[in-house]
Amino acid sequence: MSAKFIAIFILTVFASCECSKILFMHPSFSKSHVKPLQVLAVELANKGHEITFVTMYPLDKPVKNYRDIKIEVNEEDSKVYTDIGKAMTAGENIFKMIPALDKAIFENGNKILQSAAIKNLMNNGQFDLVVTGYFMNEYLLGFADHFKCPSIIFFSGPHVSSLNAMVGNPLSPEGTAHGLLQATYMNGFTQRLKNILFFGVDFIMFRTFFYYRAKSVYNYNFPPDRYRSYDEMIRNVSLVLVNTHFTSSGPRPLLPNLVEVGGLQVKPNPAPLPEDLKTFLDDAKDGAILFSFGSNAKSIYIPEDKQKIILKVFSKLKQRVIMKWESDVLPGKPKNVLISKWLPQDDILAHPNIKAFISHCGYGGVIEAKSNGVPIIGIPLGADQKGNADKIVEEGWAVRLDMTDITEESLTNALKEILSNPKYRDIVGKQAILAKDRPMNAQDTAVYWVEYVLRHNGAPHLHYPGADLNFFQANSIDVILFIFAVIYAAFKVIKLICGFIFCRSKKGSNEKLKRN
Repeated sequence: MSAKFIAIFILTVFASCECSKILFMHPSFSKSHVKPLQVLAVELANKGHEITFVTMYPLDKPVKNYRDIKIEVNEEDSKVYTDIGKAMTAGENIFKMIPALDKAIFENGNKILQSAAIKNLMNNGQFDLVVTGYFMNEYLLGFADHFKCPSIIFFSGPHVSSLNAMVGNPLSPEGTAHGLLQATYMNGFTQRLKNILFFGVDFIMFRTFFYYRAKSVYNYNFPPDRYRSYDEMIRNVSLVLVNTHFTSSGPRPLLPNLVEVGGLQVKPNPAPLPEDLKTFLDDAKDGAILFSFGSNAKSIYIPEDKQKIILKVFSKLKQRVIMKWESDVLPGKPKNVLISKWLPQDDILAHPNIKAFISHCGYGGVIEAKSNGVPIIGIPLGADQKGNADKIVEEGWAVRLDMTDITEESLTNALKEILSNPKYRDIVGKQAILAKDRPMNAQDTAVYWVEYVLRHNGAPHLHYPGADLNFFQANSIDVILFIFAVIYAAFKVIKLICGFIFCRSKKGSNEKLKRN
C-alpha cells in the first residue's frame, strides 16, 4: 500500500469526522412542531457536532454536545398561544385565526429577536450552519447571514407552496394535491379545480401577506445597511427538509435540495416507557386505546357536553384508555382511564397492546400511527387535519368523526368498527411496511443531508436556477405571451400583405375591364 494512498485515507477519515457548530432555531409555540427537529439535533450531537438549540421547549434530559437556549414567554404572550389552541380545538376556520397567528408569529417573533438571550447569542456565538424550524418565520434566515454560514429549513408538516417556491420546486397542481387536501388522485375536474383554488388561497396568504409580514420583521432586526436582503437570503437556502414521505402524501416531483424525511420523530427502536405507563399498558389484557389531540388543540378545551360523552363511552369499554389531558383533574374519569399532561406518543403507539388511536389527525400523529401499524379514529379540527383524515380514510385504515357529530352512539360505533374489524389493522400493517421500506431511515437521511451541506460549504451546486425567477418567468408566462404576440403580429402582417395583394389584383382587374 503506497504512502500516498495511506495519507489520502487518513485525511478522508479525519475530514468525515470533523465536527461543526450548528445553531437550531425553532421558537415555535407548538411543542409537536419542535419535537422532530429536536430528534435531528440530538442525532447530530451524538455524532459529535456541537448543537445550540433556541426553543420554548428545552429537552427534559441533558445530552452531550447539546445546549438549549430557552425562550421565555410572558403571561400576555402566552395568552395568545392559549387562544390559538382553543380556536383549533373548537375547529374554527383558519382565516378567523389569522389575527392571533399574526401576533404569535410576528409580534412575539420580533420580541424574541430583541431579547437579551438572542442578543447575547448574536454577539458571542459562532456557527458553521443554521437550521431553522419553519412556520411562516423566514425572518430567522437573517441568522445565517449574521454568522456567515449556510442555512437549512425544516418543516414538520406536509409540503407547502412557500417552501416549494423557496427552492424552485414545481408545485404541479395538476397532479399533486395541496397539503391541506391530502387527496391521492387529481384525475377528476372537480378535484383539480378545488386543488387550484387551494393553491391560489395559499399563494395569497403565504406568498403575499405572511411573506411580507416576515419581511418587515427581518428588515427591522437585520437592517439592509448591514445584512443581505430578505429575498436574497430566501434564495440562499441550501436545503429544505420536510417531515413527510411519498407513502403518506403521495408521489410528487422533487428537486435534489428538497428532501423528504417523513417520520423523523419515529424512533427505529422505541424508548422505554415511564413505569406508570408501562405497567398500565402491560396489564391491559384486552388492549388499550390512546386518546390525544396533540400539543396545540388541547383536550381540556373540548366542549363539556362532548367530554361527558367521550368519558361515558370510555367507561363502558373493556379496553384501557390513555388520555392526554392538560390538567391534574378530570371530573368523572372512569377507572380504566389514565390521564397525563404530556405523553411519549410514538413510544406508546409502538406498544403491542395499543389497538386504536383517537386523534385530531395532526400530520405527525398520522405518521407515527402508520409507522407503528395502529388504526385511527380521526376527529379533525382544522388546518391540514381534515385533509389528513380524509386521506387515511381513503387508504382504508381509519374512521372519521367530526366534533359536532360526536354522540354516544357515533363514538361507540366507531370504536366497535375499528376494534372488531380486522381489515383496519391489516391495511395499516401493510402501510407500515411501505413507510419503513427505505434506503435509510428518516434520522439517518436527515443527518446525511445536513452533513452533506456542511461538507460542501452550503452545497451551492444544488441550487436550481429556476428558483431565482419570478412567478411569470417560472411559469413561462412571459415567453408564452411573447409567442402569442409574435403569432398575432405575423397574422396581422400576413393579413395586411394578403389584403394589399388582393387590392392590387382587384385594381388591376378593374383597369383591364375599363380598357376592354
